[in-house]
Amino acid sequence: MKQSTPLNSHFSPKRARALWFGVFFVGLCIVGTAQSAPQPLVEVPKVFKNATPDNQAVPPPVEAWWRVFHDPALDALETQALAANQNLAQAIARITEAREQARIVAADFYPHVSLDFGASRLSTTNTGPIQQARLVGAAAPTVMTSQLVSGYYNDYRAPLAISYELDVFGRIRHSYGSAHAIWQAAEADRRTVALSLSAEIAANYFGLRALDSEIEVLQRAVTLRRDSVQLNQERVTAGQANSIDLSRARVELENTQAELDDAVRLRAEAENNLAALCGQPASDFHFPARSLENLTPPAVPAGVPSGLMARRSDLAEAERRLAAANEQIGVARAQLLPTFSIGASAGFESGKESQLVENQSRALALMGTVSIPIFEGGRNAANLRAARARREEALSAYRATAITAFKEVENALVDLRQRTAQLAAHDRAMTDAKEVLELSQKRYIQGSVSYFEVVDAQRSLLKVELDRAQTLNARFAATVALVRALGGGW
Repeated sequence: MKQSTPLNSHFSPKRARALWFGVFFVGLCIVGTAQSAPQPLVEVPKVFKNATPDNQAVPPPVEAWWRVFHDPALDALETQALAANQNLAQAIARITEAREQARIVAADFYPHVSLDFGASRLSTTNTGPIQQARLVGAAAPTVMTSQLVSGYYNDYRAPLAISYELDVFGRIRHSYGSAHAIWQAAEADRRTVALSLSAEIAANYFGLRALDSEIEVLQRAVTLRRDSVQLNQERVTAGQANSIDLSRARVELENTQAELDDAVRLRAEAENNLAALCGQPASDFHFPARSLENLTPPAVPAGVPSGLMARRSDLAEAERRLAAANEQIGVARAQLLPTFSIGASAGFESGKESQLVENQSRALALMGTVSIPIFEGGRNAANLRAARARREEALSAYRATAITAFKEVENALVDLRQRTAQLAAHDRAMTDAKEVLELSQKRYIQGSVSYFEVVDAQRSLLKVELDRAQTLNARFAATVALVRALGGGW
């Protein structure tokens, strides 16, 4: 009869150590390569194509970008909004959450220590698997017996347990790296929210002041229309004009009054929007009327596109999320490899409560565990593929954010350039419209033309004045948009 070969003759301790060393080395190579974050392939232009000489200078560092407008009222609104806005408060809370999540993961770098007091009431049976038993305790017999002893007994325990996972393949390290990157992304998100809030405050503030300018124009127009109605009423009474001219003057008065009422409505809504942004009830918020006239937006230096990559907080957030996704690949790889844990337990155990802390009740246990994933139904491999897909998604999101950043800067630059030219054209048109109105009024008084020509001149001047106020607001809005596109604090 052929003898069976002992198992340990082929699987000797020496071979076992060699096998584990090979697994350890290969695992380190596999996991280590997972952390080389890919370089985002973003093509950075050399210059902004719509930049003017005023925009080509390098932006200096500015702590609070809105101070470049030198407007104390705007400064007060910005300070109030940054202190009380609820969207910003939510972003700050997300930072706290992400920071604590990182600390939760970092706890696995240290041993887990616990002191577990326990007391139990147990029983033995005569049909159990134990062939020999020895009862412990003061009243227990000291001889071994081949027969089981059936009955109840107490077990009191007070062990101090320590367990620690050896981070051989970097699962904990990569998990913390991912959590820390998410924490940094939350910090960048807060800066993005703060920038969006400050830009929205500035845009609404200048929009409100532009509406005040429009209201001033319309109020002057209503006054002039009332004077025209009065003048035509007197001319009709004197037989120097017909009733059609009077009716036209009244129609123009009512139309202008309707425009004024609409502007007042829009102004009230803009004030309510500012209240919400500042974290205040709209009913308690009041902002005095101030015209936007005689104000000139400051020149905003844009620098070069490469500097934009370091200034935009949304790009920083996207890059940190890409780093977190890359760390998750390391976590997924580590789950394919063995897990090593060690532990120890030291304390007291006794069958009687009064003997729990005696020297003879001391107990000690040392243990080591190796968990090798053999078959998971494809779970770990699928998790690795999913982690790679999330990394590709984060990389695409980073690229999309960069492309959007360049687009926003170019749009703001061309908008600012064209609004500046448009405002100059409105200034020239307003000068001409005033001259036309004065000439028309003189000719009407002289009876050379009908009142229709005066009405047409009044409409032209009113349109030019309103268009100029709206264009001035658009120029301020373009300046704010450029500052926001450049990253705010420059």
